[in-house]
Amino acid sequence: MKMLYISQYFHPEIGATTNRALANVRYLANKGHEITVLTEMPNHPRGIIFNGYRRKIFKTEKMENFTVNRIWVFTRPKKTFMTRILFYTSFLFLGILHTVLNWKHYDLVYLTSPPLFVGSIGLNLKKIFHKTKLIVEIRDLWPDAAIEMGELNNRLYANFSYRLEKRIYKHADHIIAVTERFKERIINKDVLSHKISVVRNGSDLSFKKVQVPQSLMSKYNVDNNFIIVYAGNLGLAQNLQFVLDTAQILANTNILFLLIGTGPKEVELKEYAEENKILNVEFIGEIAKENISEYLSLADCGLIPLKNIKVFESTIPSKLFDYMSANLPILLGVKGEAAEILTESEAGITYEPDNAQNLADKIVYLQNNPKELEKMSKKGRAFVERNFNRNDLAKKLEKIIITEMENV
Repeated sequence: MKMLYISQYFHPEIGATTNRALANVRYLANKGHEITVLTEMPNHPRGIIFNGYRRKIFKTEKMENFTVNRIWVFTRPKKTFMTRILFYTSFLFLGILHTVLNWKHYDLVYLTSPPLFVGSIGLNLKKIFHKTKLIVEIRDLWPDAAIEMGELNNRLYANFSYRLEKRIYKHADHIIAVTERFKERIINKDVLSHKISVVRNGSDLSFKKVQVPQSLMSKYNVDNNFIIVYAGNLGLAQNLQFVLDTAQILANTNILFLLIGTGPKEVELKEYAEENKILNVEFIGEIAKENISEYLSLADCGLIPLKNIKVFESTIPSKLFDYMSANLPILLGVKGEAAEILTESEAGITYEPDNAQNLADKIVYLQNNPKELEKMSKKGRAFVERNFNRNDLAKKLEKIIITEMENV
């Protein structure tokens, strides 16, 4: 089978989207399928195109046993409504141009959203080459999430986005949702249930408990501090300012917060911490995936915050599985399906989203109950191995794709 896999974000960019896309592409290519990836010149999350990819419009490279076609995007470190629109539309128009100029027969176009605009590339190819199958993966419900977060206030753009979303669902041959609740919400948008399959996120199990270098142990005074780690995007959805407020509540304790990653809210968060003299938070910056297990292994708990809005009750953050993989007990501030999975796994506890005092109380509880932490640590890894091994999930995806290809 010849497949065009469209994902605006891809390796070597860091994040949940790229981890999932790389795992799927790698599995399918190893199974003998001919895979071509269409993606951007890497720049995420800083908004600065990586060295080796600058001053190029198109670039083709061989990665393992699949091909990656990269296209230029307009990107800036500062994220505004206009820079985001230009970022998304530049990928859209150059993506359409590249696929038309470099078209070869594909049996299947697989696209993953958000950004929602990537759907237009697939719709364009479906219109020109109508026998090609189109499968759409929905990792987040846009524009619903953007509107509920307050990120999208432009009514014209919102209406356009809803119309595009409707067209994508209508013309897709099949839809992959990453949670059961996403499937329910898509059905409520007048999409037939049999047209949707659920393939959740998972972990590639490369995150694991490792020996922490003595230099890190000393730097963060591991023997005397109770360490909470957050590893991920410093963005709007995570509402990390409330985590800083929690740290301030716990200022006179030996509880230390490590924030790993970068993103559009990084500067603002650092300024907030400095203005409020919050000294028990360390901003670590971006850490390569091969080194992240060292930081997860030195921590006592892993933190997963999301803004307290309705749409996130349908979300399962991928770091839930990565923390489990690393034997890291979890503090989860997400309601709905994610909380249900955590309860089933017994790998952590939940707190009230956006409630700094409640989170502070839960942290103190765990600090005072080391035996509970030990049980959570052991149960998480076993649970994710049984249920959320990314390789097994890619195998499930392949079966869905093959079934769809057989439906003429």
